[in-house]
Amino acid sequence: MPPLTLLSVKRVHCRAILSLSSGETRVMPRALLKERPYRGGTPFDEAAFDALLRERSYPFAMEKAVSLLAVRARTEKELRDALCQCAYPEETVERVMTRMREAGYLNDADFAEHWAAARTGKGMGTRRIGMELRRKGVSRETIEQTLGALDEDELFDGALSMARKAAKGRNLALLAERQKVSAALVRRGYGYDLARKALSQLLEEQEAAE
Repeated sequence: MPPLTLLSVKRVHCRAILSLSSGETRVMPRALLKERPYRGGTPFDEAAFDALLRERSYPFAMEKAVSLLAVRARTEKELRDALCQCAYPEETVERVMTRMREAGYLNDADFAEHWAAARTGKGMGTRRIGMELRRKGVSRETIEQTLGALDEDELFDGALSMARKAAKGRNLALLAERQKVSAALVRRGYGYDLARKALSQLLEEQEAAE
């Protein structure tokens, strides 16, 4: 088998894609190029490449994880996906994840609690919040516990506030207009019962103002 030659190195976001004379490609974290600056037209040693990833990727992965968590809190899935997208080896990623958990920087339950509180304050209902947390990889059990702990009065206040915005300029005496307001609340993740309750309150306010 002829010796391998590295044909080119393409940098794509946080990854480096190495094209080889065999027609194959190898992928590595772009940050590792600081330690081993691969260049096209040079011999390529696969064993040395594998050893580099195995032995030297951890400090760079840790640096990446810390920088990501410094920007904002993340779930375990978000951090793991980000590191994997940068081509860090699975063993390295799991080592970083363990270290971040031990240091208290990763806690899906805390993340879910703060996320739900923030989204409630922005007029989002439990269905919308639950969907967002699922996409972020939070477990069903944690989501149920988080949503169950939300203050019902705060949720109603949020729904009523959104109802007022959706009803602006509408004649709520018309069924079609009331349905549009209810639909707007449902789109923001409020359940039908809470949407109906908020709309009923809004109707009472409008009648009292007339």
